Amino acid sequence: MDKKTETAPSSGSTGPSGADRGPGNPHSFEWLTDEMSASLDTVHRVDKEGFLYEMDCSYDYYGNPYITSLMEKFGVYDAGCSAFVTFNETGDSVLTARNYDYRHTGAAGGYTCLNVAIHCAPDGRYRSVAIADAYWLDSDNATFSAGVLDDGRTDTSMLVMLPYVCVDGINEKGLTVSILKLDVKEGESSVDQKGAGKISIGHSVLTRYILDGCATVDEAVAMAGDYNIKGVFGMDFHIFVTDSTGASAVLEWRYNKLCVTKVDAVSNFYSGFDDAEDYYKNGVLMENVVRLENSVKEYKYGFGHGYHRLTGIVSALERYIDFSREDRAAKMTGEQAMRILSVAAQDPGTEATSMTQYSAVYDSKTLSATVCMHQDYGSVFRITLD
Repeated sequence: MDKKTETAPSSGSTGPSGADRGPGNPHSFEWLTDEMSASLDTVHRVDKEGFLYEMDCSYDYYGNPYITSLMEKFGVYDAGCSAFVTFNETGDSVLTARNYDYRHTGAAGGYTCLNVAIHCAPDGRYRSVAIADAYWLDSDNATFSAGVLDDGRTDTSMLVMLPYVCVDGINEKGLTVSILKLDVKEGESSVDQKGAGKISIGHSVLTRYILDGCATVDEAVAMAGDYNIKGVFGMDFHIFVTDSTGASAVLEWRYNKLCVTKVDAVSNFYSGFDDAEDYYKNGVLMENVVRLENSVKEYKYGFGHGYHRLTGIVSALERYIDFSREDRAAKMTGEQAMRILSVAAQDPGTEATSMTQYSAVYDSKTLSATVCMHQDYGSVFRITLD
């Protein structure tokens, strides 16, 4: 397990040289299976601050009745974020870059976060590594905050739900998936599809199903159409999917219909619609609409927020376009992709979806993620699938 986490070379401080194991935490729920308990025992810290941990998932999270009964109570409540896709500098691998933004508050006050890179290998499905926001497992009490998973006290039983609160990840086929928040426009409601003969699931559950069952963007689109999607807690999200061929698309549900848009960069507004408005909250202007005019690729600007972040990312991507390619795709190193994420990163602000918890660059060839926590771009951690 320790070999899965490495500290990648970087300028400045390199962070810890490997995974640090603290004292074993209790996990006392009576319904935990032996496999669940064994998985919880693999949890270990990756960074010094306890913002990032790692865990092996060796239990069946599909067939367990307790997990099934809890699935509707848990999910991703909210998420800011920005993401884009590019080829690497040699064009033989696809890089998917993503900032995960949300301002969590600890039980004692102050900003916190707790992310877990979870390794899954469900029977008959694809292996994957994905990052889950553990804070959402008990957000009312801020139980899961930085540093608690090896404090020897905090009960970690609820971590068995982590496969269903992942916000981004990559599977063995090189497919990546990222979930990003959307705002619900006044007069509209979050998605609640009711197609006959279809099972209803939330966005974060679909994110897990795509990681486990899809090798291509087309397969992910087909899977999305097989379910009724329901916005958990009145929230709406879109899902950005990329694969090892460089294909990418964002899946959005508006007016209870699935909309699929081919796009190489996303933020927190609809990518398949053109109804952008200045963003107000409680009557206060939070962000004015900005559009990138005369861009090489065409983008739509729908309702939501994050326009400044998106235009900044697209402007940077255009510096790296390979004009010899018919698709006008960008090519860059992983370090350059991380630099673009750093420009789009957010400090804690008045908006809940501010504060970049981590930046990650997924590589479809090496099946790994390069991760920087809390805008500390001098400390780089590499999480691998195997």
